Amino acid sequence: MDQSKIGQFLKQLRKEKGITQEEFAEKIGVSGRTVSRWETGSNMPDISLLVEIADFYDVDVREIIEGEKKSEMMNEEIRDTAEKMADYAGAEKGRLLRFAQIIGIIGIIALSVATILMCVNVSEPSVISFIPILFAFAALVSMMVMTLYVTGVLRKLVRNQTFTITVIVLVAFAFLAVLKYFLGLIFVLSMLVFDYVKPMNDVEGLDKYDKQYLIEEFSGDMTSHFFLFPDDLSNTEDADFRYEYKVGLLDTDASFFLTAEYSDEGFADEIERISGITCTVNDGNEDHTQAVIYDENMYNYPAYIAIDGYCHTYEYALLDEANDRIIYVLTSYPDPEHLKEYSDFLKKDPKAYDLGNSSTLDRFCIYSVKMIDFDGYVEYDD
Repeated sequence: MDQSKIGQFLKQLRKEKGITQEEFAEKIGVSGRTVSRWETGSNMPDISLLVEIADFYDVDVREIIEGEKKSEMMNEEIRDTAEKMADYAGAEKGRLLRFAQIIGIIGIIALSVATILMCVNVSEPSVISFIPILFAFAALVSMMVMTLYVTGVLRKLVRNQTFTITVIVLVAFAFLAVLKYFLGLIFVLSMLVFDYVKPMNDVEGLDKYDKQYLIEEFSGDMTSHFFLFPDDLSNTEDADFRYEYKVGLLDTDASFFLTAEYSDEGFADEIERISGITCTVNDGNEDHTQAVIYDENMYNYPAYIAIDGYCHTYEYALLDEANDRIIYVLTSYPDPEHLKEYSDFLKKDPKAYDLGNSSTLDRFCIYSVKMIDFDGYVEYDD
């Protein structure tokens, strides 16, 4: 079968009729582009259309297949056979199309429900939570277009000029919206990468210890008001202070270490101060007072704890009773490998810092209480 020859023959027949490709396409219910492909030989008419094309051009189906006119017309038997073949092909095609329509409708319903549920279940909107919704919506639109195409509705709509213009405008707006989102996403990701690779800022020296400054500068990001830390270092005999921090796009990573040595009396007085620390938080209805907790198992020293994992933050005071020394620690998102210099002041089990993907809001924190009236938390505000 010579497709190029058949295409030239179809083109010749159309010209003899004196009609355009678009006019012929409209007569048999296909697109002008489809007719163009037939006439260039890049594609062939569906078998179910051969009889209709032959009738329209008043030629034999065999003549179309052979790409040239014959001296005698196709007899009735051959015509009947061709028509039955076309009917069979049409019936088979219709059965497959109905199956595809049913699957398409089921897919649209399933994807619609899935998209709605994903939107409803997003408790904390973020870039990461939005990406699955975006892909689900894209799949839904693709499924709708495919179903409309299979049912033939899309072809009818495309012929409507108003509909076509409306679709072009909507697609343009959707493209701009998606482009804006992806540009924003690229910007956020680049900032996150920059935050990840940039080094920590190191601050060291007793002259840098100013509790009021630390509270004003870091209490918001660290979810701590430095209650365990002493107001000043006047009662210490020797001390060392160092902290490092990195302010990121989404959060602040920081670690504060204050090592203070006391006299016997000063050590006892400081322990008495620390052990009596409480924090009162009002939830809108009543005050809630929480005290620091004492623990002898988590760390290498006995510890008074103000925060233990709340928002990935830890605040505690370690008691080195043998040396009348207290180590005050406040750290967020601690990385034991990065802080190996201070490993003696971290938890015995480094894996204890891995809190997984679960919420950290229910972890112990004297600065935060759970709301009674609704699902939420309120924090201390001085």
